[in-house]
Amino acid sequence: MYSVPRGTEISKGDRMTRGSHGEDELIEETPPPLRRRRSLAQPYLRPVIDNHVDDMPGVPKIRRASLYANPDKTRPLPEPPVVDKPERPAGKTRSISSERTRATPAARQRQPYTSPVRAGANHASPRPLQASRRLSAPPRFAHSRQLMIGVSLLLVLTILGAAVFAVSRSRASSVLDVQGRNTSTGTTGTAHPAVNPHELVIVPEDTDHPPPPVYATAAYLLDANSGVTLYAHNPFAHLPIMSTTKLMTAIIALEKGNLNQNITINKAIWHNIQQLSADSSLFGMKEGQTYTLRQLVYALLLVSGNDAAIAIADAVDGSVPHFVADMNQKAQQLHLYDTHFMNPHGLEQTGHYSSAHDLAFLGLAAFNIPLIKQITDTQIYNIPQTSTHPQRYLVNDDQFFWWYPGVDAGKPGWDGASNFVQVISVTRNHHTLIGVTIHTKDWWTDMRDLMNWGFDDFQWISPYNVDLQHPIPFDTLWNYFTSDKKENAVPMTNGRYYIYTGYAISGVIMAYFDHNGGLKLFGYPESMVTVSNSTTVSQRFDHGTIQCNTTNNQCTTS
Repeated sequence: MYSVPRGTEISKGDRMTRGSHGEDELIEETPPPLRRRRSLAQPYLRPVIDNHVDDMPGVPKIRRASLYANPDKTRPLPEPPVVDKPERPAGKTRSISSERTRATPAARQRQPYTSPVRAGANHASPRPLQASRRLSAPPRFAHSRQLMIGVSLLLVLTILGAAVFAVSRSRASSVLDVQGRNTSTGTTGTAHPAVNPHELVIVPEDTDHPPPPVYATAAYLLDANSGVTLYAHNPFAHLPIMSTTKLMTAIIALEKGNLNQNITINKAIWHNIQQLSADSSLFGMKEGQTYTLRQLVYALLLVSGNDAAIAIADAVDGSVPHFVADMNQKAQQLHLYDTHFMNPHGLEQTGHYSSAHDLAFLGLAAFNIPLIKQITDTQIYNIPQTSTHPQRYLVNDDQFFWWYPGVDAGKPGWDGASNFVQVISVTRNHHTLIGVTIHTKDWWTDMRDLMNWGFDDFQWISPYNVDLQHPIPFDTLWNYFTSDKKENAVPMTNGRYYIYTGYAISGVIMAYFDHNGGLKLFGYPESMVTVSNSTTVSQRFDHGTIQCNTTNNQCTTS
């Protein structure tokens, strides 16, 4: 366990508990069965879509998502009744200490019980009365043997109960909260400030491959089943998150709204929509049109409609500011301490930010809601024509969804330039990982490397190859992924990470590798570096093993 200051990189995972969220009363209690992912061998059926701008809002114009004890008591004993007998001293007083013993987190073993001492007890036998005057007085309360046994047992139970309670409290307080950070209490149901909200407890996962470097400014990989964090790079940096904001918008919409309620685009809503930037990502609604909240949530998540976000906020909560206040309140409830919202769509605005860590747990919360997972796992959604709006086809704009195996939920964001954001859920063999990358120039390489490493499965699959067989929506934005090649390597400090096999080379081995033919002669790295002794290192490649002496930098192959 160690602390992670802001801006540092962590290469392993961190154990934490997993939260859950209630469903809207109109959402089925159990999600519909996930449809079988289409095989890559099946023909891709591109929907018939009119080229009218309002009917193809999912294609970004310029920018996709945004511009950027009890104290001791002494009880006097009652005086005995007066009898005809020699005078005796008045009864002495005594007290029983009933101080609770509480175990501390550092010492969780039950403290041994010590019988209380009877203060001032007189153990001398009472003076016998004369036979003719043996009129039995009422027994003295303090000297009742049976009562003393009962009091002693009660005292033992009290002390033991206090000790057990203290141990349970201390253990509960040490449990990590839903964000994988130490909290100050084990009480559930209310939000409590973290002792150190920027501390992660690291648990190793894949040890036969190195953690992948990323182009992204920040990245995170979460095991959604166990709550273990597998990877973290700049996890708490405050960054614009663009349209991934809409995951929180969807959560609030489903918590406060009625999915079947009709929302008419009135003058007030239309005025707010008109304030969006001209190059904003839009669903394409018009003033006077009416949609259900369910349809607008589809428009929000599938085509990232900023206008849908405005309409939802105005209709569900009365105004955008009230809705945003609910978003921030929910963020605090989810312990997203590095998140703050200023709008429901994600367009860049001062004070609107989140972190890779918080986005991973926002994704966990959102994808635990069946309807949100169902929507983001939908390829194409048809909104039938009615008297209040035209027919609309919505195509899922999450491109990672269209080619990487096992993707079952996600939300991207993009500013049309170099800042691409993703929150992706992938499930294989009932094992779910949630990945986040923020501000990357190569989103497919970063997310694929993280997921491959998390699942320990480096079987090569490329969006370029898939796109040749079955076109990926909006592939033209990335020049059909022609830059994605097996021989690509991500630069590292004094090294390179080969995305094809998931291994890195560095130092004297990389120098020898480059000087003697590189990939053409040795092939791809097939293992991590092995240290034989203090001066000898080796690494296995496709066509042999390189062994080097780090003292004289002399290398040989075998």
